[in-house]
Amino acid sequence: MSEIKGSRGEQGGSGGTGESPPLKSERGLTPRERDDRTGPLSSGALRAAARTHRGTVRPANEDAFLCRPDLGLFAVIDGMGGQQAGRHAAELAREALLDTGDPVRGLVAASERIRAAAAERADLAGMGCVASALRIAGGIAVIAHVGDTRVYLAGSAGCEQLTRDHTVAASEQERLGLSHRRASDLPGRNQVTRDLGGAHYGEDWIDRLEVLLEPGALLLLCSDGLPAAVGADELFERLRASRRAASPPEDLADELIMRALERGARDNVTAVVVRQEGDAWGS
Repeated sequence: MSEIKGSRGEQGGSGGTGESPPLKSERGLTPRERDDRTGPLSSGALRAAARTHRGTVRPANEDAFLCRPDLGLFAVIDGMGGQQAGRHAAELAREALLDTGDPVRGLVAASERIRAAAAERADLAGMGCVASALRIAGGIAVIAHVGDTRVYLAGSAGCEQLTRDHTVAASEQERLGLSHRRASDLPGRNQVTRDLGGAHYGEDWIDRLEVLLEPGALLLLCSDGLPAAVGADELFERLRASRRAASPPEDLADELIMRALERGARDNVTAVVVRQEGDAWGS
């Protein structure tokens, strides 16, 4: 079964008009992280920055991010279910990741919390989110992923997308054996086949992988609005160029968001950029 992003809660209507209760999700966040960008952040061998924007069309931003080099914990979360419900689901997922400190257990907990919250309030019925999260320790990135947010890696061997989109279009692309460029017009790009908060949950629902990070490795976590606006070829080129130049993560995050906005970003756009410095083991 697939879900069209942004439509889950809206299809069933709203059962209430009250404001959402305050969340504890701002616990542990820096003041700048509550705004649209973090500025430069660092801890040990990790340098990072994040920026998010609602785009040029959407009235609100249902994306959320986690950028905590002090914890080695990073995530991009894309909420679904309408403005209020989608943002609520994304914040619940961020809370779960902070509480567990682990990408896989965090996404499992997020799905359970979203389901429970939606069952208690009619105006949140059908809400959900997709997310990519990772934790870096000892120079190894452990990645957990559900949906169509993405994680990219730029290293000495080139640039690659580490995560696989859980969408109708991506499944068809894989079945037909098409390149990204040839698959650009396939229908179903906005129909996710996996999410958090839906009928299915547990670790089997989550893609998990581990990557050894070489010195200078550059990671990008982003919502689907960024590659949709910028394009895969340009995104790869900017990642390769930034890694070669050892550009500050905040510069790349700002550049990618601005490029997306210049191209009329119709969706929310979020970028979290992480650079591994030192040796391969994080010293």
